[in-house]
Amino acid sequence: MEHKSKYEVIDELTAEVLGLMEDLYQSGFDTVHDATLRDMKRAAELAGQYGCFGLAELLSGLYDGISLSRHQMEKQPGRLAQLYVKINEYLYLCRQKTAYDRGLDYYS
Repeated sequence: MEHKSKYEVIDELTAEVLGLMEDLYQSGFDTVHDATLRDMKRAAELAGQYGCFGLAELLSGLYDGISLSRHQMEKQPGRLAQLYVKINEYLYLCRQKTAYDRGLDYYS
């Protein structure tokens, strides 16, 4: 079994979540595919297991919001859009920190 570095694990997680965010961007919040929702829930669980509790909370909130909005006549796209933006900001900052930490480990 191959051992992955913490950087590789975070890179894979952020790449997966970025892919999910791209799917949401293309489909909108009203026509999210069941597989995308399933993947979002799994990514939230993985993020929590990897210690990215903020990301896990944001993904869970987006998952819950999209799931609930499917059964409501009155939509709340503003709240979902806010979570979407926060997730993208989190991913950007996470990738930056990972790059800086990699450099620090390399030169230390």
